[in-house]
Amino acid sequence: MRHCADQDCRRDRTQARHQRRICDERQLKEAGAMDSSMITATAALLGSLAGASASIFTTWMTQRSQFTRERAVEELRRRELLYEGFIKEASNSIIDALSNSLDRPDKFVQLYANLSCIRLLSSQPVLAAAEECCRQIVDLYSKPNLSVDQIRTTFEVDHFDPLRDFSAACRAELHELVR
Repeated sequence: MRHCADQDCRRDRTQARHQRRICDERQLKEAGAMDSSMITATAALLGSLAGASASIFTTWMTQRSQFTRERAVEELRRRELLYEGFIKEASNSIIDALSNSLDRPDKFVQLYANLSCIRLLSSQPVLAAAEECCRQIVDLYSKPNLSVDQIRTTFEVDHFDPLRDFSAACRAELHELVR
């Protein structure tokens, strides 16, 4: 008999433990405890979110850097064209001033238009060199006209070049923009 009573007692204890375990699991679920599938799903969601964020950030940084590079190239090209226009116009004015008097002040219109654009876009050294070049051209018109041989001598022997400082300042500025 005692043997049966022990078995019954053990069975009752096992059932009681089982009941407590079921009750504990219910309490955990009611208290908000997560099971392993919820943890796995949450981890996967957070991992996807982190990966997507990294991809978006990388794309944004790449586009930003590309835009900055394109803008720098555009600015460089813009200044190159401006300086080229000034050099061409100043060269024409220099040659004209060496062999002619100033009969029409409208000869300076395009040169001064380029100078004004240089004032808007360029550094102080480039602007100073451009203004000095214009002063030299105006001074040349006030001097006596030169013959072809005198012009050649002026360039060869005297190393006359009103655009030298301007060209050097432009070159330095453009190299700085490339960096």
